[in-house]
Amino acid sequence: MRPIFSKIAGIAGPSLMAAGMLLASADASARLEAKMYAISVWDATCTGSQRDSWPDMVDAWYNEITDEGFKLFGACLFGHCDDAFSADGRVVNGSIKNSWFADQGVVSWGNDTTRLDDADAAMIGTHGADSAGVWSGTMRVNESGGGDCSLRQDEMRIGNSDLEFLHLSSCNSMDANQWPDWWRAFGRAHQVDGFHGFMWIGSGLVSNYRNFASDAFDSSISSAWLDNHYVPDVSGSDDQCPVAYAVGANQADATNRLFNERYDNVFADPASIGWWHVTYIAGCNPQNEDPL
Repeated sequence: MRPIFSKIAGIAGPSLMAAGMLLASADASARLEAKMYAISVWDATCTGSQRDSWPDMVDAWYNEITDEGFKLFGACLFGHCDDAFSADGRVVNGSIKNSWFADQGVVSWGNDTTRLDDADAAMIGTHGADSAGVWSGTMRVNESGGGDCSLRQDEMRIGNSDLEFLHLSSCNSMDANQWPDWWRAFGRAHQVDGFHGFMWIGSGLVSNYRNFASDAFDSSISSAWLDNHYVPDVSGSDDQCPVAYAVGANQADATNRLFNERYDNVFADPASIGWWHVTYIAGCNPQNEDPL
């Protein structure tokens, strides 16, 4: 693998955003929760090219992160046993719409509290684009009110309720020009993982999503994301370029979170957001974006 590079930046003065409370710990034995959303076919109200393998890819992650496996005499023989997340929601196609992922504190019609923000880890699989420096994800249903066929990063406030980790199987979901402002979408979330430039969909990539979930119990979530989703010459010439992005109260906090949080080692929420930190593969050259 090519060397992994990092970029870290402080958030100056009036832009500093409080992140608030620590993780709830009323029941230490309660499992963390996972949710998934994937679109393969778009309906008449919103348009998108059909991608039959997308649910399979996101399912592979979801099935692995929730795999309890088997424990005998206190020893975990396979699966993740007590560390496995509970399966808290799986939506494929259906009525996936903007308000499920947008926050009411940002846009009046947002309603993510019982949807995206109710999980501890979530993955969204959908078409994406860079819209003037903001990730825009294609929804399946065009809803009345302020919501429409596109979810924008600047309509989100991730983790106000619960969510710590968001994974975006979506093109242009973590383009380099978006990095200085992605932190604005964080409430009390810890990390968002996505792609610089185009990402790819296909049956041959399903195992990468399963392996990502498995490895994120043994190594940092960020390194598992990069290790499993970096695919050189994925199209015959262009690379697939994963990027991991974390926030923290200060430089040391952001760095520690990015390189040490795992699915079985979840930190308390950041006390504030004063720094962001990103890791990527040096020289990765995707379609639809400049090389990193």
